[in-house]
Amino acid sequence: MVELNIRRQDGDRIWSENFTVEDRPGMTVLEALFHVQERIDGSLCFRYSCRGAVCGSCAMLINKVPRLACRTQVSEVKDESTDEPKDGVASVKPSGKVEGRNEILVEPLPNLNVIRDLIVDMDHFYELVDSIKPWINKDEGEPEKETLMEPAMQVQLEKYTNCILCATCHGACPAASRNGEYLGPAALAKAWRFYLDPRSKEEDRNELLKYLNSDSGVWGCDVVYKCVAVCPKKVTPTQGILDLRGKME
Repeated sequence: MVELNIRRQDGDRIWSENFTVEDRPGMTVLEALFHVQERIDGSLCFRYSCRGAVCGSCAMLINKVPRLACRTQVSEVKDESTDEPKDGVASVKPSGKVEGRNEILVEPLPNLNVIRDLIVDMDHFYELVDSIKPWINKDEGEPEKETLMEPAMQVQLEKYTNCILCATCHGACPAASRNGEYLGPAALAKAWRFYLDPRSKEEDRNELLKYLNSDSGVWGCDVVYKCVAVCPKKVTPTQGILDLRGKME
């Protein structure tokens, strides 16, 4: 058996509640939450969709680490220690194993407003991403020929196109916890991806650099790599931020 210690919230009321779930082989934290919702307390709220680490909907704080509940195995986290973070944001490395503990702490993703229980309001996160204009502006009319791309550039871009906008990086980011206007790792990683794209216009690249050249942009990053540590798709926002800084120096 495993205990889920879930942080609940309904309006201004915040409390913690424990639920005992049978720990079956291969069970994920998302499946454990379904067990609670379907068999113990139907009022428990959480977000999910694909159940296959593709949509990013089920991002939450599990043992003080931002993760996707659908790919987090109960067996891997039930014995983790959950020390309180020292800097006001989630640690990305639990302090170790506590054999026989059989408890998992589940909380909503940090740095975003809670709607209810484990569901956070993603609007602000999406607005930050949209602010960098993550698209390619093309001239009107049909192009005269195709735009060719070197295989090496395609490989470089794929490091950043794998982002599923789950916001785990935003939840782990100490700069985002201090400054609500900070664009955050996901938006800045997207910015580098579109800056690199050979189909982007030179004037759009220059405009993007001008927009990012502030404490709410690339200079707000603490360069502590927490976003890299928690990304379920191995995106490296910090490297993209450093590369953008290099274009401004």
